Amino acid sequence: MQFSKAKTIWLSILLGSLSAFGPLLVDMYLPAFPTLQSDFQTSASMVQLSLTMCLAGLAVGPIFIGAWSDRVGRRQPLLIGMTLALVACLLSLLTHNIWIFFLLRFIQGIASSAGQVVTRAVAKDLFSGRQLTKFIALLMAINGIFPIISPLIGSALLNYMSWRGIFGFISVVGALLLLGLIFGFKETHVVSAEAQADISFKTNVKTIFKDHTFIYFVLIQGLVYGAMFCYISGSSFMLQNVFSLSKASFSIIYAVNGAGIILMAELSAILIQRFTELQQLKFGLLGGLLGSVFVLLSQIGPDKLWLALIGLFLVVSTLGLINAVVTSLALQRQGQHAGIASSVLGLGMYVFGIFLSPLVGILGSHTYAPLAILIFGCEVAALVLYHRVRQLSNH
Repeated sequence: MQFSKAKTIWLSILLGSLSAFGPLLVDMYLPAFPTLQSDFQTSASMVQLSLTMCLAGLAVGPIFIGAWSDRVGRRQPLLIGMTLALVACLLSLLTHNIWIFFLLRFIQGIASSAGQVVTRAVAKDLFSGRQLTKFIALLMAINGIFPIISPLIGSALLNYMSWRGIFGFISVVGALLLLGLIFGFKETHVVSAEAQADISFKTNVKTIFKDHTFIYFVLIQGLVYGAMFCYISGSSFMLQNVFSLSKASFSIIYAVNGAGIILMAELSAILIQRFTELQQLKFGLLGGLLGSVFVLLSQIGPDKLWLALIGLFLVVSTLGLINAVVTSLALQRQGQHAGIASSVLGLGMYVFGIFLSPLVGILGSHTYAPLAILIFGCEVAALVLYHRVRQLSNH
């Protein structure tokens, strides 16, 4: 399908921003973790549990949203998801109970997952082959802007207001995206009544799970996201408590790592002219593994901070390359079930994060040894699975 340059840019901005709304809910309040701990008079692990609840919602949502979009189209799930996420954000401004806050974070995760799941399906509706890889890389580049600006905005807002102001700002962003959907997005997946009746969720799911290579791609993406969420969950305490950096310094470092995601996503769009997606995946996984080794060594190295920062940059930035090629490869294998395939990808992205994020703070908020070990484990496991994919592709 051919689009004008202006139409492609608009779709990229809208879809990229919609897919980034869930990560926005994760990233922007990270500088406020110590403040949240004080305000709710709770522990570091309990504050990190609020992140886990949002991740749980982002994992649960895809289970049914992708199949729903295959049956009713892409627009309706996006509209309902963004509306519900907006309402949950607004209610966060009013709560003084940590358990209610957990519930609202879970709802925010479920609702905002529509933005990630459905936008991938929309990309597959509109593009295929290398064009799909290029478009997904462009979405990732736009998506990557949010990790750059989110902590900076969150840190700036904390200078003038409490953490509630952060959720007020997120609510404004959600309202703007909802307006963009209402007035600037047309349906890309029209399903007739006859075809709707023929869609069997069980059959499609069985077909997808019989594709072992697809499942390996899901697990690889899930593991590198698991490493990413260990970083997200623990970096605020690591850099502010262990290395005594300020909120502003933490936000700048977080932004630089986010810029790395954009650079790597853009690099994927360039490299696709010379290297296959599988070759690019290998480059990304090796870079992530090297970064995890640096983070581990920073525990004992002579210049711990710089070694840790270089390692974290590699771990985070390579996600831009890995995510672009894995998503494209996975959807190309199961394009006929784009919604459900996107759901499984979305579920895989957050499952590891749900279980690993709370473990990052298990030894307290003044050590990052669990973070370093967990990130290394995720990167090693992802590379092992990559070699299994290569074996299957050679048969």
